[in-house]
Amino acid sequence: MSDDEARVLNRFAMTLLLPVFVFRAVAFAPITDFNLAALALYASAQAVLYTIGYLIARKAFHLSISESLLLGFCGVFANNAYYILPIAKFLYGDTGTLPVASIVIMDAILVFGGTMVALEARKGLDAGAGFALVAVRIAKLPLIWALVLGFGFSAGGVAIPGPIDTFTAFVGNAASPIALFAMGVILSATSLKPEPVVYVISAIKGVIFPATIAFLLYTLLPPAVTLPLFVLASAGPAGVMAFSLALLYSVRTDAIMQVTVWTSILTLVSLAFLA
Repeated sequence: MSDDEARVLNRFAMTLLLPVFVFRAVAFAPITDFNLAALALYASAQAVLYTIGYLIARKAFHLSISESLLLGFCGVFANNAYYILPIAKFLYGDTGTLPVASIVIMDAILVFGGTMVALEARKGLDAGAGFALVAVRIAKLPLIWALVLGFGFSAGGVAIPGPIDTFTAFVGNAASPIALFAMGVILSATSLKPEPVVYVISAIKGVIFPATIAFLLYTLLPPAVTLPLFVLASAGPAGVMAFSLALLYSVRTDAIMQVTVWTSILTLVSLAFLA
């Protein structure tokens, strides 16, 4: 399979399958049961370290705005939905996975959604579009519609009809495998020789981010049995969605892909320790 064919598959996954997955996840999310204090601290750490990662990539390594955004994203976005959540379920059972699930929902809305909006805005501005046209482009993003509809169902307590539930589960679950397959096609032709920026972003994701989360939660919140799960979630490897966004918006993938691969290897030690 060629790179061009892999990009078509990735676009299909990102613009159709992933929004369906996000819609279903948000619609079924028990938002009222989330630990909002822990989530607020988690999101605050993400905002700070995302900014630091972006500035390092942009100012120290002189990368493009879009690539710098995605490298900042790599430093704080873990593969929780398909990697950490099954581990948490194995260790703690169904009742212990709520913290990880809450982070998946929050990341989909704030980190992933925010990054996609920023990339779409950058693409529009680079094409010479004014702010009004950029706003229209953002409003047309399938992910935005998925989030709005998902929140509508969740907040309104509306049950998803059986046929729609079956369809969204079947289609949404295909998003990650297809995106991973597209990544494998591109990865097969990429040399794994880390650039300096890869070391820095990998250190942020694998060491600094989980250490910051642990410090904030155990310092500022009362002891709770769910706190270790928030730390476990932060210690996961960089999610493949950064690579998928890079393909979707024609951003250089070399450094982003290497961060994903190397953190997948390096975090095995920290995850084993935390588990």
